[in-house]
Amino acid sequence: MVNCPKCGTEAANPIKCWTVSPAKRTTNEVVPEFRVGIFVCSECGSKFKKKVPSAAKTEQVTNIKKLAEKVKDIHGGLTRTLRTLREKMCILETERSSVLMEIESLKKAAESRAKALENEVNALRGEIQSLKELLGSTEKAS
Repeated sequence: MVNCPKCGTEAANPIKCWTVSPAKRTTNEVVPEFRVGIFVCSECGSKFKKKVPSAAKTEQVTNIKKLAEKVKDIHGGLTRTLRTLREKMCILETERSSVLMEIESLKKAAESRAKALENEVNALRGEIQSLKELLGSTEKAS
């Protein structure tokens, strides 16, 4: 664990880590390497760099693997959701076309019913007219 230089609070995990190789080499030409990480203090919010033990690298890899698994799970869920939505859309499209056909048949039935009623009304008007003429001729005679 690493402590914040300002407030002394322990910072759990680095935000970012990288390997540093100094320009100087050792006497046997081995290049020493160590890891540095950027930390953010949870108390004061300051950012600072500190040397990180090599175990932090494995933690980061483990975290990345966990995140990759979560992404795969989320991707699988989204794929299933997309497939389900496509199926529902197909069902709704067929239902929509059947409803439109039913509406058309109802319109035709309503139009034929309206024509029949119009013909009946016209026939009744004709009867009224003939009755008026009949009554009109009898009223004149009396």
